[in-house]
Amino acid sequence: MDKLLLAGRIARTVRQAVPRMVVQGASVLGICEWVESEIARMGGKPAFPCNVSINEVGAHYTSPPSDATVVPDGALVKVDLGVHIDGFIADTAVTVSVGSEYEDMVRAVEIALERGVQAVRVGGKIGEVGPIVEKTIRSMGYKPIRNLTGHQIEQYTIHSGLSIPNVSGAETTGKFQPWSVYAIEPFATLPRAEGEVIEREPGNILHLMKLKRPKSEPQRGAYDEIYRRFRTLPFARRWVASIGEGVRGLLAEKALYEYPVLVEASGMPIAQAEHTVITTDRESIVTT
Repeated sequence: MDKLLLAGRIARTVRQAVPRMVVQGASVLGICEWVESEIARMGGKPAFPCNVSINEVGAHYTSPPSDATVVPDGALVKVDLGVHIDGFIADTAVTVSVGSEYEDMVRAVEIALERGVQAVRVGGKIGEVGPIVEKTIRSMGYKPIRNLTGHQIEQYTIHSGLSIPNVSGAETTGKFQPWSVYAIEPFATLPRAEGEVIEREPGNILHLMKLKRPKSEPQRGAYDEIYRRFRTLPFARRWVASIGEGVRGLLAEKALYEYPVLVEASGMPIAQAEHTVITTDRESIVTT
């Protein structure tokens, strides 16, 4: 619990400072590196590479080495960051409007997040969150992204397999269990948008899929370093540039998975907000 709470405090502090970094002309690589270095400076480690997703990009973009992308004027910029202490994770996100016309959409996901978090209670139905999030977003004139969800978190596992939908009608069973960790994560887009994301090219984020040490070099050396540094947590290509040949070999052997960038199917902008919640045997605690 102490490690989860510390991870949450670090994540919250860094997230609160993000808006001053996300301005017109700011380097996306600079934002990623600043977030990751602040996490380390405060005593944590990134639970995954900092995601900086602009406009129609919903998730899974982090800068490659030497990324020249800058924040454009009129943009919606999602910054999704995670912190871990010995594998105990806090996951949080904020959307910054950089002179865009969609500040009300940012407010819609923030209110949906507040109400979604309030629905997390020990013994409560997981399926109750989606209708609350959807109703809130639609009441403010926007549309939820139906195939992006919240998720359960376990030690060294950011997505543990249990999803928390952001829409009603999803086939979700089960209840919130005591002594568990959950991320509530609403996404919204414009009412005329498709309201779902599709996969594009990989976005420079990888994680180990096969926990089996390869027989040949340089794959074996790359595997050993990746497992030592990240275990099964996601990591950035730029973090392992020195073992690029081994990484390419592990990708070829399908020992690594590279996340595709997720974009809104009709090219419409997306807003996101996220908190991490711990359930005890009596209460729910927002750590971020």
